[in-house]
Amino acid sequence: MRIRRMDRSGVTARLSARAGVVALGVGMTAVLALSGCAQSDVGGSEAGDSNASQAPEESDLTSPSPSPSPTDGEGAGQDDELPQAADMELAAGNSGRGLPPGLEGSTDSPVGVAWAPVEGLLYVVTNGSSSCPLFAKPEATLGSGGGSAKVDAADGVLTVQFMPASDGICTMDFVPTTTVVEVPAEVDTGDPVPVVLGDKGDVELLPRPAEGEPGPVAWLDS
Repeated sequence: MRIRRMDRSGVTARLSARAGVVALGVGMTAVLALSGCAQSDVGGSEAGDSNASQAPEESDLTSPSPSPSPTDGEGAGQDDELPQAADMELAAGNSGRGLPPGLEGSTDSPVGVAWAPVEGLLYVVTNGSSSCPLFAKPEATLGSGGGSAKVDAADGVLTVQFMPASDGICTMDFVPTTTVVEVPAEVDTGDPVPVVLGDKGDVELLPRPAEGEPGPVAWLDS
């Protein structure tokens, strides 16, 4: 009977020992799991911070480039490349959009001419499509023939010619373009001058009201 009780005690001890080992293992597993979660949180936070710091650089690398302006693309109107007439240099052959200071525009006439503030130079203004502007040639001629029923080349007529018109697709707007044209020195005398405007017609150019000012625009009848 004593031996049997001892066996039972030994079994009980062994069972208790095994239970303790199992409990210890479970506890260690729980500790390791908690430690792993903590490391995972720390690692995740660091990874998130790293990604956040890299995000702007990746955004900079993938940001789209600025869109080209209309003047950079094909099909942009020639008038888009011109300076404003108020800002252009007063030199023969220069052209600008709009009207120079001191000139009055017209919404009816296709072309007009006026003395520029500098002697020997004219303003030739053409109204038409902004994408297909019409430019005058940089030099006018005297007595070149091309008169009309009103004027004759032998009477000191000044003739202005125009550059060939554009063959492109033109907008249907009606805006002014101004070209600076040089005239022979003997023409700018302060007297009215008959002017033939290519094949468009003729006008009488009036003198400047004062030195250093532009003259009034002689608009061709529409």
